[in-house]
Amino acid sequence: MKILLASEEITNQPREGTLVFLSHLCRFLHREGELTALYAVGEVDVGIRSLRILSLKTLVTGALIRFFRKERFDVVLYVPLSGLTAFGLARGALLRFLSKSPTIVIGLQERNVGWMHRIISSFGGPNLVLSPAEQVRESIERLGIDTGFIMTGYDSRLFKPVNPENRASLKAKHNFPMDKFILLHVGHVKENRNLEVLLRYRDWGTDIQPVVKAGRIDPSWSRRLRMAGIIVIEEYVRDVQEIYQASDAYLFPVSSPVGAVELPLSVIEACACNLPVISTRFGQLPEMIREGNGFCYYDRISEIGERLAAVRHSGTDTASKVGDCSWEKVFGKYLYPQMRSLARESNGGNER
Repeated sequence: MKILLASEEITNQPREGTLVFLSHLCRFLHREGELTALYAVGEVDVGIRSLRILSLKTLVTGALIRFFRKERFDVVLYVPLSGLTAFGLARGALLRFLSKSPTIVIGLQERNVGWMHRIISSFGGPNLVLSPAEQVRESIERLGIDTGFIMTGYDSRLFKPVNPENRASLKAKHNFPMDKFILLHVGHVKENRNLEVLLRYRDWGTDIQPVVKAGRIDPSWSRRLRMAGIIVIEEYVRDVQEIYQASDAYLFPVSSPVGAVELPLSVIEACACNLPVISTRFGQLPEMIREGNGFCYYDRISEIGERLAAVRHSGTDTASKVGDCSWEKVFGKYLYPQMRSLARESNGGNER
C-alpha cells in the first residue's frame, strides 16, 4: 500500500503529545507500507522518504501542486498539528482534491466546529475524520463527513514498571532528591496547563517534590515554578520513560479543553509505568480509565492532598488499565483497517 502522511511538523525528537503520536505513526506506517511524509518543519527518521513542501501559513505551495502531478497514493493521512480547526479541515479537503486519493484527517484535540467548517465542507472534505473527542465527531458527522475513534498510545518496549531498586537508581541518575516523594507532571509549561495547582504542593505533605518535564515553555511560568522550589526539566530527554520510572506518582491538573490532547499521552504513559495517578476529569479520561487501583480523579484543588495521601497508602495497578493501549494495538485497531477499507474502495475492491 502506498501511503502519504502529512503534517505541519514531524520530528524524531518530539516534546509533546501530537508530535509523539506522529513520530510513532510514521514508524508504524513505514513498517506497514510504502510511506512518504510531507511536512513544513522538523526532522523525519532516517530511511523514511520525506519532503519538506508544506507551509505553516498557506494551504498550498507550488511544490505541493507539482508533487501531486507526479505522485499517486492508495491513501492519504493528515494530522493537523493544532487539531481540527477550520484550517485543518480545509487542508485535509485540499489534500484529497490534489491527491485524488481517499483521505483521512486525524484531530487529537477538542475543537469548536463552527460556521467556517460548514462552509469548507460544502465544497468537499476528507473521506474520514478520526478523533478521540466525541463532540468533534458528532459535529463533523452533522457536516456529512464520516468519523471514527482513535486515541493516543505508548511504546510498550520502554514504558513499563520498574522495581524499587531501579527507581532509586533512576532518581540518582536524574538528580532527584532521594528522600523526597517525586510528583511528576509532563507537558507544556504555559498558562492553559493549570500549573498554578502545583504551587500548592507544600499543603500535600512535607516530603512532596514536584517535577515538571517541560515540552514547549513559557519562560515566565518556568521561572515561577522554579522560584517555588519545583524542579523543571527543560531540555529534550530521549529516554523520557526514565523520568516517569524515577517518579513516585503523577499529577495531571489540566482543565482547559485546549490544554492537551483529548486522551492525554502523559497519563497513559504514567499508567504504563504503573504510577499512581491523580487527574482532573479531562476529556475522555473518565470514559477510558475508571478510578481505583491507584488512579483517582479530583474535582476541586482542595481534594488533591487527600487523593494523594490515599494513593500513597494503597495498592497500585494502573498498568492494567492501559494494557491494550500500545501504539501497535491502537493503530492496528483504530486506523489500519480504515485505511485498507478506503484503499480497496478507491481501487475498485483491489488493494495494491
